[in-house]
Amino acid sequence: MLANGGGGLKGFERLAAAVCAAALLAGCAGLPGGERPAVEELLRAPRLEGEYGEIQAALDGWLGQSAQLRYPLNGDLLSPFLMSDFDGDGVQDAAVLYTAADATNICLAVLQKDGEGLWQVQDAVEGLTDTVDTVRFARLQEGGANQIIVGYTAQQADSYLAVYAYQDGRIADILAEPCDQYLIEDITGTGYEDLIVMDTDAQGAAQIKLLTSDREGGFRQAAVTGLSAARYSGCASLAAGMGAYGGQYLVLDGWTGVSGSNLASVLLRYNEQTQQMEPARQIAADALYEASLRNVPNLTSRDLDRDGVVEIPTQPEGAGLINMDQGRRMDFILWMDYTSAQPRKSFGLLDEELSFYLELPMEWYGALVLTDGPEEDTVELRRQDDGALYLTVRVTGIADRSPGWTRLGVVSNRLVQAQLGPDAQIADQLYRLSRSFYIL
Repeated sequence: MLANGGGGLKGFERLAAAVCAAALLAGCAGLPGGERPAVEELLRAPRLEGEYGEIQAALDGWLGQSAQLRYPLNGDLLSPFLMSDFDGDGVQDAAVLYTAADATNICLAVLQKDGEGLWQVQDAVEGLTDTVDTVRFARLQEGGANQIIVGYTAQQADSYLAVYAYQDGRIADILAEPCDQYLIEDITGTGYEDLIVMDTDAQGAAQIKLLTSDREGGFRQAAVTGLSAARYSGCASLAAGMGAYGGQYLVLDGWTGVSGSNLASVLLRYNEQTQQMEPARQIAADALYEASLRNVPNLTSRDLDRDGVVEIPTQPEGAGLINMDQGRRMDFILWMDYTSAQPRKSFGLLDEELSFYLELPMEWYGALVLTDGPEEDTVELRRQDDGALYLTVRVTGIADRSPGWTRLGVVSNRLVQAQLGPDAQIADQLYRLSRSFYIL
């Protein structure tokens, strides 16, 4: 709908200009009060057709006024009309984001079809602010119903999150509170989704909550501990995934260090008996903090290879290069799966400036040194003991077509290429240089 809105908006602007011009020519007295509603009707956006038009007409009739439709600013759902099954009966319902004359904030209404197939408003609630940032659906409990998760923003750049559930003909606000970021994943292993909400209190400490369905089919909130105020100044990112041997895990990346710009990670697992998030048993919290401490602010934990497991990045000691001539920094990175008995998952080279990662054969770990290359924007990976050249990486213009180089990818309008050296030894038969490039 947004893609088709440009022409309509321009037409609307031309219509508004014509109305204003007519008013100016007639003078203020030339616009009688009886004609004012007609002018206001001309200034309204055109009424929609089809099912959306029927929904809008039903909402206007219920309100007794013309609702102003409101669009989310970001996300995958960018329409004021939210179509899904909200009560679990297998029939599609409708929800609408709108504003009305008697409401300060954006409102949410739920509509269903009656026995004659006509849309009828069932209930409506007023939201938290006058701006909707994102809208998502989540299935937080058993049954086929979707809950509506709305992210709001305020003029002071504050963010809020609300969770709405439609039950027995009424909209229930399950959660409504400040929120810096949130994550929708199956953390508890129940087969349906949970909601992790992160916020920062007035002292800057991270507050993390888990919203999940309880054993009775209702909703419950539980505090998530792990980022202690004595060690962490805030939460940088949340990531959830499976363990190497099953189970659901949550990885928190927290700000730490004297400057507060370093990162370290916490690994948590849901305890079904206590219904709480607890530290994973595979590695002690202090050991994980020391191992995952890193000085690259945007190097957060993630499912790097998309196998469902979240890998935690670590920086091996002394395995980096600061190129003073080019003003850039590159590091060797070792991605770890601490839920596995063999935690080393991926080894490679990180370019901090361009934020790309080049995976290298794991057998090269601990055997390489990173040096400047002979040409500008090139680095070389050489064997530590004898200086044998294993790999050269360079960053060039997009149009470069030099033979003998493997094109890895384009990032920030620069082409990243690599060339294996004559002394390179690769025992891993599955490794392919052309498939080892990641943009972070």
